[in-house]
Amino acid sequence: MSKVKVFQNEEQLKKAFSEKNIRVIRIGEKRVCLARHGQTFYCFEHLCPHQMHPLSEGQITEFGEIVCPLHEYRYNLKTGTEASQRCRDLKTFKVDINSEGIFINLY
Repeated sequence: MSKVKVFQNEEQLKKAFSEKNIRVIRIGEKRVCLARHGQTFYCFEHLCPHQMHPLSEGQITEFGEIVCPLHEYRYNLKTGTEASQRCRDLKTFKVDINSEGIFINLY
C-alpha cells in the first residue's frame, strides 16, 4: 500500500479542514496526521519523534511548523526538519490532489 485515497474531491477536503486544523487519519494499521496551512495540505507521522506524543494535539505556527505540545519541538510541515536538530526529523508524506481524488503517498 503506497498511495491511498482519503477524500473524493478537493471541495470535500476543504470543507473538512479549517485553517491550521490537524486530524488523525487511519490507513490500515498506520495512523498519520493530515493538516491544513493556508491552501496547502500536509501529511506527517502521528507521533512526535522525540517522545512519541500525538502531534494531533499540537499547534501549527504561522511559519508552517507543527509544534509538539509536550516539549515544543518544532517540525517543518513540508520537509519534516526539526528546527533545532534535537532529534530525528518528522516523516512526511506527499498529499496528491487531482481530478480522481485526494491521495496520500505512504512510501
